[in-house]
Amino acid sequence: LEVVVKTLVGSAKLWHSIFLSNPVNEGANRMFVKCCTDALDIFNIAPAKKQLSDRSVIFPGYCFMNVIAKMMTYTPPNNMSREEFEKTLAENFVKETHYQQYHQCRALALQADIMRRHGNYEDALSVIDLMKSIYDPQLHSKAIMKEYATDQCSDMVAASTFWLYHFGRNDEALQLCDQVVDTMLPEIEATELVSKLNTLTPICRTLAHQRETSAAEKALGLYRTHVSDPATLACAGGKVRPALGMCLPFMIILKCCSSEGDAYADLSTDVAYMLNRKDIPYPAYFETGCLTRFEAAWSTICAEACLCLAKITGCNFQEESSALIKEGLNFLEVSAKSLKKEDGRIVNGMAHSYYSQILSE
Repeated sequence: LEVVVKTLVGSAKLWHSIFLSNPVNEGANRMFVKCCTDALDIFNIAPAKKQLSDRSVIFPGYCFMNVIAKMMTYTPPNNMSREEFEKTLAENFVKETHYQQYHQCRALALQADIMRRHGNYEDALSVIDLMKSIYDPQLHSKAIMKEYATDQCSDMVAASTFWLYHFGRNDEALQLCDQVVDTMLPEIEATELVSKLNTLTPICRTLAHQRETSAAEKALGLYRTHVSDPATLACAGGKVRPALGMCLPFMIILKCCSSEGDAYADLSTDVAYMLNRKDIPYPAYFETGCLTRFEAAWSTICAEACLCLAKITGCNFQEESSALIKEGLNFLEVSAKSLKKEDGRIVNGMAHSYYSQILSE
């Protein structure tokens, strides 16, 4: 059983890496889903699992299934609803990892992720508090990265900073931002740019929404140092993950917030980028990725970038400003479709609130 499950989980990891390097490779994506679901199905029904002294062989399978649940369409087994299946998945993972600290931390992070995905933010915050009482970044982060490829514990703590801000708990949000930057960010290797993107985007969104320009300047410095500049170097060397393309519009927002409405050095380059987006190859992947990680549609982030640029260029370059507003509205049309299901239900309330705010401006 251990050999079979380990082989299937290892294959799932390989197929997922292939897909991440080229998100239009549907064949790799299908194989990723099949290997992961087969591993979980076999482990769940196998009597031999009771004889395993170390059941951690299946733990990455739970995490991969969470990726599938977040990013893809799937059919839960036994006629279960998606919410019921995902809740059970998280509970099983937490139960399996008792007495194994860093695995338990990872399981609790997954449970919080599933809760927030179904709109249960207060429950998710309670689980994150429990996880933080166990999680020691210096002791656990690199072990989690080695076992699971990403440290979802730091990702979820960082994500919760924006939830706290959204729910009016701003002082708590800012304290948590400092905690993540001081204790968790240093544990992420310089080469792990996607992990830094996932960790810093919600933190920098929280800082950018503060009234003080100094907070936006701090966010810009963090994002430029840890995400934007290293991604530019990696891209020049041909070693960049497609997901890093998501950082460009957000970087524009941070530059605009930090400039206090004044023109900045590479303003014309940023305007040209937002008005000529032919170099963006994976918009559907970006849209889903941002929604499941940052409580925002990527198209809404792009619309805000256009709006910010239009405010700066409006006084002196009316034609450019009008073009940016038009492009921003085009982005918001995409958001409107992304944020509602066919039956009219809202996909993500927090993301829809952000969309409504940008639309009103």
